[in-house]
Amino acid sequence: MKTLLLATAFILAPLGMACAADINEVSPVASSYDWSGLYAGVDIGYAAGKSNLFIAGAGLGGATDLDVSTDPNGFIGGVHIGANYQMENSFVIGAEVDIAYSNIDGLTALDAGGGGVTTLLKSELKWSGSARLRAGYAFDRTLPFITAGVAAAKYELIAVSAGGPAAEITLHSDSHVGWTVGAGIEHAFTDRWIARAEYRYSDFGSQDLSVAAGLPTETHVDLQTQDIRVGLSYKF
Repeated sequence: MKTLLLATAFILAPLGMACAADINEVSPVASSYDWSGLYAGVDIGYAAGKSNLFIAGAGLGGATDLDVSTDPNGFIGGVHIGANYQMENSFVIGAEVDIAYSNIDGLTALDAGGGGVTTLLKSELKWSGSARLRAGYAFDRTLPFITAGVAAAKYELIAVSAGGPAAEITLHSDSHVGWTVGAGIEHAFTDRWIARAEYRYSDFGSQDLSVAAGLPTETHVDLQTQDIRVGLSYKF
């Protein structure tokens, strides 16, 4: 009898150990990442701008209009701060503000028509910023999102003499206000540190030249940018 019991125990022991191992494998439940909370970080990127300058009657002999593209482009870098709230269905909503200082400029030659280039137009985006809403869907630690809001930028146009004594005249130096939309993706590679990549299109609107303020001359200068940024955020 004792021999039978010992043999039965010997046979059932491996089966019991296997069942226990199976239970241990399925019992822990992986905790999902929570995107709710405040965060702040830095970002860098590259922006391509599109800008058009129009001055009525400023063409050859004043008989035509001046209509020329002055498209700035270059690198940008700045900071951002925001907050997210993750709902039970994994949708994430939030708000974010950012400001970026830039090395975005352009140089356009004005052909005087037979007389060669006498003036260069230098365009420069000094800074830009935005206040936006964001929405996305969380796949645990990965968050694809869309964003939209208000954008502002400081934009300058300077006429530089290309012949004779060097001289510069500031035609425009003003803040533009418009809108921005974009999309991106974030990934939390730790509970605190989050990497991001983002594309944004911004339209900063059109304004009269600063130098033409109060004059009856019709002038317009507009600005749009497309930029790609990567960044790093810390979640508090």
